[in-house]
Amino acid sequence: MPQEKTYFIETYGCEMNKSDSIDIALSFEQRGYTRARSEKEADVVILNTCAVRENAEQRVFGRLGYYRSLKRSSEKDFRIVFTGCMAQEKGQRIFQDFPEIDVCAGTYHFVDIPEYVDECQRKNTRLVATDKREYRFSGFTTKRAEGHRAWVNIIKGCSNNCSYCIVPILRGPEKSKKHDEVVREVRDLAAKGVVEVTLLGQNVNAYGKDNGDIDFMELLEKIHRVENIRWIRFLTSHPKDFTCEMIRRISVLPKVCNHFHLPLQSGSDRILGLMNRRYTLAYYTHLVDAIREHVPDASITTDIIVGFPTETEKDFMDTLDACRHFQYDDAFMYKYSERPFTKAANFSGKVDKNVASHRLEELIELQRFISMAKNRKMVGKNATVLVERTSKKNLSEMLCKAESGKMIVARTRAPVGSFINIEISGISGSTLCGVEKTPV
Repeated sequence: MPQEKTYFIETYGCEMNKSDSIDIALSFEQRGYTRARSEKEADVVILNTCAVRENAEQRVFGRLGYYRSLKRSSEKDFRIVFTGCMAQEKGQRIFQDFPEIDVCAGTYHFVDIPEYVDECQRKNTRLVATDKREYRFSGFTTKRAEGHRAWVNIIKGCSNNCSYCIVPILRGPEKSKKHDEVVREVRDLAAKGVVEVTLLGQNVNAYGKDNGDIDFMELLEKIHRVENIRWIRFLTSHPKDFTCEMIRRISVLPKVCNHFHLPLQSGSDRILGLMNRRYTLAYYTHLVDAIREHVPDASITTDIIVGFPTETEKDFMDTLDACRHFQYDDAFMYKYSERPFTKAANFSGKVDKNVASHRLEELIELQRFISMAKNRKMVGKNATVLVERTSKKNLSEMLCKAESGKMIVARTRAPVGSFINIEISGISGSTLCGVEKTPV
């Protein structure tokens, strides 16, 4: 019997990249491949890359160096696939600089990668595909389930053109999946035992605007009516397309989790204008106030960039003040990273790297204090959680996820994918701990 072919994927970057890796994996499995336990055992290694920040790119270059060495020293003949946003941005150059790469496939070519690998093997050649074409949603739908949960892509690309962001250039304009296809996919996932779905897009609030379909709230309400789905999440919301009326309508949908990820990026109106974010701090505050009013137990997380060109100490202080005011449960915080082809790359007034680093450290310290204070307030309270997996540190405990998105380690024997009630008993480091009370 011929030996089974295997693949191994390394994924860098955002949830969209992780979702794309699911489609890549399924496309290989459709052709008879199985997932390898490590890169050293694989016939095909795929690097699904991120180009949003320079440090993400540097990590990938480090891995390419590792694979160059591995390919030269290994007795196993394996193929290397370079894909994702870095491939779309600078794939031609990387393809030339790293002859070890067999296939370089951009963001419009994910589901074709196994075909490209087969072609390279048949013809004993290398292949690069980074041309832009009409984006196709994968047809895998229910196969994308990961046990009790699934990500459901509802919109691809981005049309916002924030001045610092390369995503619209690499992934193209917004393209919504037809709502009947989305609802059918969720219904089929529920029939397979999925209890939690996350609706995914660079800007889910823009759903339907590109093709005249129903809007995001109408889609959310239709999905809410799907039986056996217990929790619904969505990522990511752009504040300019979010409204207080949408928040009010979400508040009466009990399946929609009480977690809002609402990127702020800066607390300075001047910097927000330069970023082309198209909202003001006052409007953003209006949204947060609506969340606190209509969903009072909601957790709110955010994204923040410091060191954007011309950012003054006052601009940075405005960002710190905004964080103190909004009291985020958590935040993803970054130094500005200049990206090619973006408008901000041509801005003058670059902030000194040491100044930006110091500002980031100060912001992280503030947010860590806020997050810990909010976690302390949860001790002694009850919560319904979804059992995710066995804890890596203690096999007698399970890592669980609350509706708020917070992770909690609990002593329970409940199986993965089940809902239980717990009492939050304490904090270990920065992690909440709980004790099971009853199943749900």
